[in-house]
Amino acid sequence: MKTLKHIVPIALSFVVSTAYAADGLKAGVNHITYISDGEKVAANIYLPDNYQTGTKYPAIIVTPPVSGIKEQTAGLYAEKLSQKGYITMAFDPRGFGESEGEEVLLSAYKVSDDIRNGISFLSTLEQVDTGNTYSLGICAGAGFAAYEAAFDSRVKAMAVVSPFLTTKDEILEQVGGNTKALREHVLPGGAIGNNSYYTTGKAPTVHVTPVTEQEITNARPVPLGMRDYYLEGKPGYHPRWKNALSLRSAPYVVSFSVFNYTDMFTGLPSYIVYGDEAASANGAIRFYNEIDGEKDRLVVKGADHFDLYWKEEYVSPAVEGINNFFRKQMK
Repeated sequence: MKTLKHIVPIALSFVVSTAYAADGLKAGVNHITYISDGEKVAANIYLPDNYQTGTKYPAIIVTPPVSGIKEQTAGLYAEKLSQKGYITMAFDPRGFGESEGEEVLLSAYKVSDDIRNGISFLSTLEQVDTGNTYSLGICAGAGFAAYEAAFDSRVKAMAVVSPFLTTKDEILEQVGGNTKALREHVLPGGAIGNNSYYTTGKAPTVHVTPVTEQEITNARPVPLGMRDYYLEGKPGYHPRWKNALSLRSAPYVVSFSVFNYTDMFTGLPSYIVYGDEAASANGAIRFYNEIDGEKDRLVVKGADHFDLYWKEEYVSPAVEGINNFFRKQMK
């Protein structure tokens, strides 16, 4: 009987790989691109201020929230963690920011591929200690990062901040509690998007952050809170951020839940950070309770979901806790 050690080399012999490396990395922020399933992903790599040529550093890949780009909260965490002695990378998922790909299509599975390919890219850098690679996800990006890390043995430990871990059951509750209602009220949007994309190459979009009176009235607490971070004039606003999601996202959003994979976290040290006043706290608590193996958490007193995106008094203890947890995992 053939074992894994026999099968893997045979499979790899059919793979033609191309290394994508970044030249001239320097202390501070470096703008780079890497390839994810044939498309370019834009990212910012941060090197410690005291970076020394010839030294290898542990690495962290940072996944942004839904619709978020690398210049927002993902970049803030990447920058602050680099100051703790890591090489960090915040990226724009395909379809968002400066990355290639179908515009504003949200798929947890595609974002997870971008993370996986980002880790492969980091492994090509001579500055990276490939034995100490870590993953951090924020808001819904926490679920995407956790899903990827659960199936990627290169990730030594992972952390999530303000994890917004939606489930199909929650979406069902909003539309009447049964899959018939789901098919009547949610999936038709995906069907419209798919038909339009097939015939025109573009799909209609909806606002991810509510702006109209009806959107604000119907919004759940976390999307409603996005108004005070993402919109123009707010702390997280960036001109490349788009307040849009493709209608084609509907089936991907409905079908994904990281809670389907909690049995995969037994061997993956996990650190969960959330505010005790966050609308997303219940999901964070459920995730912490359901995963086995080594785990720890930081409950930030007085913080809501978005306080952990940008407010120094909340971000700093989160960064310190993540750093301490990751350092404990190092060889």
